[in-house]
Amino acid sequence: MLTAVALGLAQGVRHSIEPDHVAAVSVLIREEAKVWRSTWLGAIWGFGHSLSLLAMSVALVAFGAALPDSLDRAFALIVALVLIALGVRSLWWTHAGADRKVRTPLQALVVGAVHGLAGTSALTATVFAALPSTSARLTYISLFGIGSIVGMASMSGLAGLWLGRVVRPWLMTTLRFAIGGLSIAIGVLTGLDALAPS
Repeated sequence: MLTAVALGLAQGVRHSIEPDHVAAVSVLIREEAKVWRSTWLGAIWGFGHSLSLLAMSVALVAFGAALPDSLDRAFALIVALVLIALGVRSLWWTHAGADRKVRTPLQALVVGAVHGLAGTSALTATVFAALPSTSARLTYISLFGIGSIVGMASMSGLAGLWLGRVVRPWLMTTLRFAIGGLSIAIGVLTGLDALAPS
């Protein structure tokens, strides 16, 4: 059980800094220079991510089932499309000179939830292989979710601090284009991976 606690928290934090998560949250907070606000949005994203991940994983663990490969690919493809859409939207707003601030907490929650669905298969495979009992598996999954929230909130808060106190105004437009392009690029790579034959 102690192993499940330690691994769940650590893996949740590590999971929060994977490239597709960083890209999605970067687009969400790209113009938010208030540390508390960017931290809050990151936590909301992490909560949405954990909520869908936990719901699906708990169901799979409870029934001893595995997510069909076709459904896992479909979830990954949805994540890819969301990343591309966020990136295109970010580039359009930057090009148009729109002074749009952060997305709403609801949007952060939805984007996080979509990402959580795409990670279900790998997480349940890990807990089934590594942990012997249902209680240990559910503990691991729950703490994984908590670790994801903490990791995403921390990363977003640091990003907000950096945007507000380090990045100069004349660099902001370039940074916005870079963030939008990164989101699109990772979305395309995620989509190609989801469509590739197994």
